[in-house]
Amino acid sequence: MEDLKLSNIPAQTQTVIEPFLKDILADYKEDIISIYIIGSAVTRGFHPKYSDINTLIVVKGIKLPFYDFIATLGKRYGKKHIRAPLIMTREYINRSLEVFPLEFLEMKLIHQLVYGDDVLKDIKIEKADIRLQCERELKGKLQHLCQGYIKAMGDKTALTDLFVASLSGYFPLFRGILFLYDHEMPKEKGDVLSAINECCDVDTNVFRNLMDIRSHNFYPPFEALKEVFKNLYRVLDTITKKVDEFKIEHA
Repeated sequence: MEDLKLSNIPAQTQTVIEPFLKDILADYKEDIISIYIIGSAVTRGFHPKYSDINTLIVVKGIKLPFYDFIATLGKRYGKKHIRAPLIMTREYINRSLEVFPLEFLEMKLIHQLVYGDDVLKDIKIEKADIRLQCERELKGKLQHLCQGYIKAMGDKTALTDLFVASLSGYFPLFRGILFLYDHEMPKEKGDVLSAINECCDVDTNVFRNLMDIRSHNFYPPFEALKEVFKNLYRVLDTITKKVDEFKIEHA
């Protein structure tokens, strides 16, 4: 389909996603404003065996038949790691920027427009909204980390799963903090950790260690995990204080 712009998508991702998008456009092209591929599928960190392919579809209006149609595609394409798309109207996006600023910042930063108009290009995200969400989520993650550590009761499998499962959720927060401090916001996770190290003066090696544990799928001994917990708490606490001290400058 000539309207699809997939030339900048990695070949493996393109092979998987193209039939899915063609099926959608074949029946609902007139209802769609734009389609984006978002998240890891457009970064170097994408792993075709383990990573999901996420999409955002901006529609002219919400129609139940379109949802029903997408649902029928789920069984066929879900096996290929294509997740159910985010479906939004332009109005919904504009009304939700202050509620989900981190999520929209991520979409604006890490996407590939593959069909239609670039709706994300001109969205405006406010620092005050980013600061509030970063503070709330960081403090929530600290509590979740502590409760999870206690609940694991020394079980190394439970602890490893706790640390690894929360890993991806840190990176939108880190990019949000970089946004607050007018720092470059890299797409790749390793580069994000280097930028946070520079911006907040913290040692982010604990996150690199967790990425290594996840990629190699192994469970470290309990004593090593205790050290991970200590370092993770210390770094998150330092970063949280950095957000707490950030002041919004009013015009």
